[in-house]
Amino acid sequence: MQSLAGKRCFITGGSRGIGLAIARLFAAQGAWCTLIGRDESTLTSAADSLERQGYLQSHYTAAFDVSIPNGWEKLVSDTKLQACDILVNAAGVSQNSLLFNTSKCDVNSTISTNLTGTIWGCKFIIPKMMKQKSGCIINVASLLATHGGRGASVYAASKAGIVGLTRSLAWEVGRFGVRANVLLPGYIKTDMTKDMDKNGELSALIPLGRLGLVREVADAALFLAQNPYAHNCVLNIDGGLSAT
Repeated sequence: MQSLAGKRCFITGGSRGIGLAIARLFAAQGAWCTLIGRDESTLTSAADSLERQGYLQSHYTAAFDVSIPNGWEKLVSDTKLQACDILVNAAGVSQNSLLFNTSKCDVNSTISTNLTGTIWGCKFIIPKMMKQKSGCIINVASLLATHGGRGASVYAASKAGIVGLTRSLAWEVGRFGVRANVLLPGYIKTDMTKDMDKNGELSALIPLGRLGLVREVADAALFLAQNPYAHNCVLNIDGGLSAT
């Protein structure tokens, strides 16, 4: 298993939830993290929290909308961020409405953030990895990418696109020493799901009887980052829900 000590990691959605949990775990392993998100103050607070927990290596922030290529272009031109060993695309927004009730704005926002943002991240970071002949991409999709869900059609479509993107990238970049994998979390305790299991009805549908923890998803990301033969993995972290 490869050490993360000294590795340079770019993590979208790194200011909260799954992205921040991955950043904390990677930082604990000695990685240098650049947290990417829209809000500078939230990102700064998240980066400060890494240092407060004793991860004393320098961490950076980059505030921009991942769905807009100009932000990525500026990021890759930053001289202090030239190297990237691991890219984690964890930025995402949710949807909770039937398709015919979903506004055009919400459709565009969901696809742009979840899918297009992931595409841009891969497009702009992969050349760095190809140049150094090594790198690892970890895209965060969702169980709904393969199972769908009522009131989540656009969200499910965006996450299914991430799975297709990752599989295609595995073909394209493997020969350059770059690995590409995708995580499919089920229902995880985050701000997105805080109102979904008030009566325990959702937990009752999950074979393990509970929602997952962000640290458990981060552990899976760490495995993908460290295992040098993990390539084209589609890894479910869902408490067994995909078996039902």
